[in-house]
Amino acid sequence: MGENQALRRALGVAQRQLAEAESELREVQERVHNLRSVVYGLKQIFEPGDSVRSHEGRQADGAATPVSGTAVSASLSRRDAPSLSLRRAAQVLLDSGRPMRMQEIVDEWRRRGWVDPTWKAPKSAINMTYQRALRAGLVDRMPDRSWVASTPVYTDAGDEPRAGEGG
Repeated sequence: MGENQALRRALGVAQRQLAEAESELREVQERVHNLRSVVYGLKQIFEPGDSVRSHEGRQADGAATPVSGTAVSASLSRRDAPSLSLRRAAQVLLDSGRPMRMQEIVDEWRRRGWVDPTWKAPKSAINMTYQRALRAGLVDRMPDRSWVASTPVYTDAGDEPRAGEGG
């Protein structure tokens, strides 16, 4: 009986610690979002039309490079790798190097051959993909409601998207 009670107490302590850590995480995510908005706004004042994203983490040829030593690289292990459609969502934004509106994104997906002709509402399907990518932390929304890549995403050569694959 004593061992069972000790385990229950340990569980209660761990649950409280988890709740506190999750609360701290939400606060930090909100702070990051607010700071990103401030930086975007200030950058637009001083450099109108310039990209809000830096070119850090990109090779000379413009390809995305892995970000080692970060939570992002750890979360992109094979087991936890984002789906092809989420990688596509982030890759379009990384390739553009600037925030994009949804219509521009849809046009780019069509240009790349990623929109399945059988989709009844491609814009809605792509928008839902970006909503999922937002929850996964791969993309973010700017105050003007445009989309921007959150972090560089590593894609293997074998993961190259092919035309006709669903998103």
